[in-house]
Amino acid sequence: MKPSWDQLAEEFEGSSVLVADVDCTVEKTLCERFEVRGYPTVKYFTAGTSKTGAAYEGGRSFDALKKFVEDELELKCSIENMEEGCSE
Repeated sequence: MKPSWDQLAEEFEGSSVLVADVDCTVEKTLCERFEVRGYPTVKYFTAGTSKTGAAYEGGRSFDALKKFVEDELELKCSIENMEEGCSE
């Protein structure tokens, strides 16, 4: 999964989506705070999720991850780029 995750991070670099990874063997306190209990765990955070995020249960391939980000997480319209994805 790591290669797909790294590809996803590169794909969305500089966008409205932050893709990050955490090594829970090193960052134990952080992982406890966000209720990570198994590895790998994929969580996402939006205004609609709890403070500990929501578990991503979809496919782990790059294509599946990318589709989820595009459909559910990526902002389609922003002040910085009103020409793309914005309607009147």
